[in-house]
Amino acid sequence: MVLSSTTEDKLYKIHLDLCGKLNLDSNIITASWETFQSIHKNFGLEGEKLNWIGCSIYAASRNVETSTVDTSSVVRGVGLNLTTLLRHSNLSFSQFFDNITTWAKMAQLPDEFTEKVINLRTKFSITYNVFKTFSSRMFTEIFVSPAPNNTDMEANKHRNRKNRSIPCTPHKIFEFIWNLFIVLKTQEPSCSIELIKSYHLLYCCIDLAFQNVIAANRKELLNTAYAEEYLPYNSNSDLRVPCLVEHFCKNDTMIKEALHMKVYVFGPLISKFVEDNSIIADKNHLGILSYENFDQNFRNVTNVYDTYVLSHGEIDEKIFLAEHKRVLLEKGNDTSIIESPRNNADPLTPGTPLTCRKYLGPRENVVSSTSVAEKMSRLHALVNNRTAAPSDNLKRIFESCGKDPTETIESVISTISERFIGEYTIINSSNDDAQSKLNIAITLFYKYIEFIFEKEQKISIDISAVVDKEIFYQGVLACCAEIVLYCYNFPKKFPWIIDALQIESVQFVKVIELIVRCKDNLFRELIKHLKWIEETIIESLAWKSDSPIWLAIERSGQPIPKNEDVALPGQLLYTDATEKQNIQCPASPSANDVFQSPSPQICKNLFPSPGQSSVQHIPKHAHAIILGKDKNIKLIQLTDSDKRNGNNRGGSPGLQPDQSPATVKPKRTGSIAIIYRKFYYLASLRLEELYSHLDFVNFELKRKIWTIFEYSIRETDLIKDRHLDQLLMCAIYVICKACNVNITFASIMKYYRYQPQASSSVYRDVFIERRIDGETISEERGDLINFYNSVYVKVLQSYVVRLQPNSNSRSNIILSPLLAKIRNSVSPSQAVIDNVFIKPLEITNSPSEAIYNYYFSRSPSKDLKNINRAINNNGVQGKRLLTEEDTESQPASKKICNRKIQSLVEDRLRQNTE
Repeated sequence: MVLSSTTEDKLYKIHLDLCGKLNLDSNIITASWETFQSIHKNFGLEGEKLNWIGCSIYAASRNVETSTVDTSSVVRGVGLNLTTLLRHSNLSFSQFFDNITTWAKMAQLPDEFTEKVINLRTKFSITYNVFKTFSSRMFTEIFVSPAPNNTDMEANKHRNRKNRSIPCTPHKIFEFIWNLFIVLKTQEPSCSIELIKSYHLLYCCIDLAFQNVIAANRKELLNTAYAEEYLPYNSNSDLRVPCLVEHFCKNDTMIKEALHMKVYVFGPLISKFVEDNSIIADKNHLGILSYENFDQNFRNVTNVYDTYVLSHGEIDEKIFLAEHKRVLLEKGNDTSIIESPRNNADPLTPGTPLTCRKYLGPRENVVSSTSVAEKMSRLHALVNNRTAAPSDNLKRIFESCGKDPTETIESVISTISERFIGEYTIINSSNDDAQSKLNIAITLFYKYIEFIFEKEQKISIDISAVVDKEIFYQGVLACCAEIVLYCYNFPKKFPWIIDALQIESVQFVKVIELIVRCKDNLFRELIKHLKWIEETIIESLAWKSDSPIWLAIERSGQPIPKNEDVALPGQLLYTDATEKQNIQCPASPSANDVFQSPSPQICKNLFPSPGQSSVQHIPKHAHAIILGKDKNIKLIQLTDSDKRNGNNRGGSPGLQPDQSPATVKPKRTGSIAIIYRKFYYLASLRLEELYSHLDFVNFELKRKIWTIFEYSIRETDLIKDRHLDQLLMCAIYVICKACNVNITFASIMKYYRYQPQASSSVYRDVFIERRIDGETISEERGDLINFYNSVYVKVLQSYVVRLQPNSNSRSNIILSPLLAKIRNSVSPSQAVIDNVFIKPLEITNSPSEAIYNYYFSRSPSKDLKNINRAINNNGVQGKRLLTEEDTESQPASKKICNRKIQSLVEDRLRQNTE
């Protein structure tokens, strides 16, 4: 984007004003402006330009080296107050982290900078969540509300007078606890990156203050409700003072971990501070809040933290106290806290992945389904007193197998455990934490392979395709480890787990649906997380140039499958007449299906029962599916002449655009086919989402878009090292241009951002080409429009021309069929207990009846009589038995009832087969 002189002058003035407010050096001013100019010319910067100028200044400041206070080291970017920068740049912290991540990609900043931003974001997010809970609930549950009173205000006015001591008020205790927490957090790095440990450390700090309040006999500082319920009325009573660590923890496992921290981490740290005279207290850590000690202790703790911030260049986390105090002064006793220097609401709950909705049950009635404590509690409920060893039932299953897999499983666990602990301790030095989380993962591992084997044995006697596969056990254990890390809010997100355990993404994705289908009371947020991982792999990770899927396709001796090869019968649309038909989604593939080798000469039953994994040979007689006038699917047998006619048209289904019958072809089976089936299904869902926003209703236009998309996948390498959404948006635009449909790329990207998986990096950071110069390999990357113009159009131009209206070369192009709008694959009936199911009642519209209106003081009496007559004529009738002769003349209500009964029977059969 070329800047006009007027616009550039205005932006430069804004830049200089911001630098002046921050009191920056000339080097930072020059470097930040030059970088901003370059980025603004080459990229479209969305939103307020002041936001991006702030990001440019921050990035430039990171290259400035400054000696620390104690001159022991050199740090970068310490001279810039991040809070002040965000306030003057009109940026919230969450918006800043999003923008600076994008800025780093556009400016191609080193990985060190990106890693610093990620760590900064992780630490800040954890601290923000802890402070939000501390200020809104924890402190006021035990102590009096920390609203500043007249004593605090008077002390602040005279804070520079030496004869003025800091009073021990609820507000100052609130500040002291927080300052002590962030000081101790610097001494225990794991608390900065693990939310649970941060909470446990805060529990200990609150408990220390509480014990000191009781020792100083300052019960007026305590919440009256809590003091009356848990403390003795007699202050001289020998009754043991309750431990707040146990009070705040919600389950036994959390209590054990928190008490372990209190005894072995928190206690020694406080003792060290006492020895260094940073805290004045006795050997039992009492006397901290006494009148003669509190002032000095408050100042010492604050000074220790200030020294650390200046020495390490970290964010000053006391900003939460200042912001909290400002809000309290403005809103009285309102203990709410705003997110950052700007008043923003809490971030929205992550969107539900498009492929996930069929697995979610009803919304759970909990206070916060995303809180770490809640997730931990549910994780331990999943473990359900199991041990990290096979159960007796699982041992019997092992013995029933042709080859006992115990030795293979133990070898897999040993290898994965070694890799997990090695990589985990790099992030968190605690070996005990790594081992604890690994034990939970192994416990879940044995539980889920037991569930999967039990289900497979109901489907097929021979489950050797699963039992003999090491990669199956590796994938399940890795998925269980990811579940544990997610529930503990581990700072490293997916795909860290597969990188750490050295598991390929295409192998990992095979086990996700198997675990989700176990119906093991997985909570909604966990199911969303697992399905988000599955979509992430299907949309991009599986198509990396070094992915094993390319070698697997080459070894299969077959081309990349098209949608018709992997779609199950009845799911394809060839004409607009069938578009309104909702096909029920087929049952999910079994473990045998997922891990079997490709076999082109195998096909499934035409309408497989849910969970069916057995296979049959191709029938000798070909059949066709047609859509009758009653909208029901019918199966008919083709004659030899029909087959010959089909061969003359090319031998494949739906050769003519106006032809609805489709020959049932052998389906590609095995893991490759299942991955591509998921891939095409995901692409279809996302395209339909875009169509709904773009108001695309033309059926032929949709088929052309799908045809060019499918061609780009099968006949080119465009998907390699790229993202599914990139090719979808390009396919829409190129067909619209070819068919003279007025639409802009900006409109497509605008509506793409409405989708739950949307990310700006998808259209801002696209792989263009890879250059090899001797031993040096470099990648060129750009935005989506650059990719479209320089790569996409050049590869597909000749094919797109053939799809233009009235094209002379289109005669031999067959448009690909669309996927039908698939209904939920999971039955709406839910198992309450064994053999007891509940199902939401279908709402049926009664036949249209005459409408009677009666207006008081206006309508004649005959209108009221008509209403009464209509009501009386539809009174409750006596029962009448239905005989066989009455089936043809059943009233509409009886037919609806029969359909419901039939639906219930089918659901019961489906549940039994599953």
